[in-house]
Amino acid sequence: MLGISTLVELYLGSEPMHTAVDHDQLLITLADNTTISIPLQLLSQLRHQPNLPSDAQLLVWATPPQIDHVHVTDSTLTVYLQDGRALSVPLAWFPRLIHATAAERNHYELHGQNDVIHWPALDEDIDLLGLIQGGRSRESEDSIQRWLALRASSLP
Repeated sequence: MLGISTLVELYLGSEPMHTAVDHDQLLITLADNTTISIPLQLLSQLRHQPNLPSDAQLLVWATPPQIDHVHVTDSTLTVYLQDGRALSVPLAWFPRLIHATAAERNHYELHGQNDVIHWPALDEDIDLLGLIQGGRSRESEDSIQRWLALRASSLP
């Protein structure tokens, strides 16, 4: 889309119908005839972020996705969205879930606007947008080891 290699979430409130560039602005025309204007300078700054892949795209959502429910197996975390889509990622991306019991994995709460999964017994939070962007846990190996040691010491 317009050669812009940026990954951004925008909540627009209406279906995007058309995009155009006018001088220094990206113009997004919505189904309700509203036009959203985004400075190209902002998109350019995001484009040069070192943590974004070079082939990243601009993502525009008419409505943000919401989680309906979650299913966790020994190898996969699957998040079912309210619109019928499902997103599966390797459980290996989340060490706390890998080391959890099945009962702990299955006891979660939805927070925010049904876009954050929280496991109270594991002190683990996973954001839906992070999953969509391919994000895995950023917790350090040292932190995981401390958590595992504390967990082991609290078991009967």
